[in-house]
Amino acid sequence: MFNKSIFKNYIFIIIILFYSCSNTEKEDIPIPQIKSFMFLMKDNPQYLSEDIVGTIKNNQIILRIPHILSKQNLIPTIKLSDEQYSWIKEDITLGFDFSSPVEITIENKNGETQTYEIIVYAFTGLPIVYIDTENNESITSKDRYLNANIQIIEDIYTRSEKTFKSNVKIKGRGNSTWTLPKKPYALKFDKKTSILGEPANKSWVLLANYTDKTNLRNETAFFMGRISNLDWTPRSHFVELFINNIYYGTYQICDKINISDSRVNISDNGYLLEVDNPTKIGNDDITFRTERLLFCIKDPDIEKDSERYQEISNHIKNIETVLFGDNFLDKDNGYAKYIDKTSFVDWYLINEITKNNDTFYSSSFMNISPDGKLKMGPLWDYDISLGNINYNNNQSYEGFYAKNTIWIARMFEDPEFVSLVKDRFNYFKSKKNDIFININDNADYLKYSVVENNNKSQTLYKYTWPNYAIWGSYNNEVQYLKNWIEKRFNWLESAFSNL
Repeated sequence: MFNKSIFKNYIFIIIILFYSCSNTEKEDIPIPQIKSFMFLMKDNPQYLSEDIVGTIKNNQIILRIPHILSKQNLIPTIKLSDEQYSWIKEDITLGFDFSSPVEITIENKNGETQTYEIIVYAFTGLPIVYIDTENNESITSKDRYLNANIQIIEDIYTRSEKTFKSNVKIKGRGNSTWTLPKKPYALKFDKKTSILGEPANKSWVLLANYTDKTNLRNETAFFMGRISNLDWTPRSHFVELFINNIYYGTYQICDKINISDSRVNISDNGYLLEVDNPTKIGNDDITFRTERLLFCIKDPDIEKDSERYQEISNHIKNIETVLFGDNFLDKDNGYAKYIDKTSFVDWYLINEITKNNDTFYSSSFMNISPDGKLKMGPLWDYDISLGNINYNNNQSYEGFYAKNTIWIARMFEDPEFVSLVKDRFNYFKSKKNDIFININDNADYLKYSVVENNNKSQTLYKYTWPNYAIWGSYNNEVQYLKNWIEKRFNWLESAFSNL
């Protein structure tokens, strides 16, 4: 006979067992972690001559291979915090292509995971530029382009999985810098080409920075330009340069200054001018003189004595005549009618803060768009600024320099210009810590390239023209730069308050 009482007890027991099983807590297993990450020489004998140990910070692991790698398919050795209950989801036995960041996920038996990003730098960590000229011909001229091939292996921060390759033309560039052991170069592509993610253009330059042991002075001035009211400042990237399989050192690949939608954007009917000195003028340069300055028409390409040549040369001569005339402060017809004070003020201050020896002597660019006012900029050529030159007392953080140059000295006779200068100086001084942070970040980024570059150029610990002093180590050179900037700001603050 069916016993209802016993059946009810069975049902109760089954329910209790089901409830107990469904509510059993998972075994307490820690979330898996990577305790060490290495590339062992024995597992990667074709690529490594020593073991490479990664640095683990939060969920990111960073390693650096201290030499050039043509391929980065490496087999890692990974130790986990709990080898018994955790495992790596990916198959690591065949290795990974670490030319871009790789993610590795650790999972425990409870299904909990932890993902790590693995970043592997090769050589110095900077992008590597390989240029091979046709027939391995040496680059000996600033006037003749050589046919070449270029390959750029981007740094890991670009997150690029592709290597850039193209045909290119290359020649020398510069004036005094062309005479130095480490030389600058000009690049020209057949069509507009983007380099390292920057807007596409045909022409680019490779700055050598031989006279600047920090490699940071051009970039520091450019940083100030980017936080200023100037319309445009060149973009740049530090790279390692190889020409015909020979290491040339750390370079700065940079926009060439020309008229372009993504550079000096003043349309084809505008003009890009450079205040220059006779020693820099080449036979093909189109120039004109005012009473006080020599101008070179950098862009567009026009013929001497053509209608456009007469247009711009007469216009600049008229501006100078008004600026130095008796009525230069006239509200309607004074110099302010013709020049953009905002750009002149910021350009002046950057050149005064950096105590740039070339101010209104060389590499001092101006631009003017159709029916527009004359503007200063872009910035260019600051490798021997910021206390780096033993000339005109510009190694000293004290004293005005740019203020005493032609045109700027005259503008300081305008009370409104002086007031604008004081106001904008306070702005730049408020950005001083940002300038130092930029210097520190770039110095840290260059810390491995400094060694390779000095092995090639041998500039640290010895005099290099026209340096003011020898500071020894790279860190000492960088610290001198920062100390000089700090003292320069303090001196200028006091000096401007007394005007």
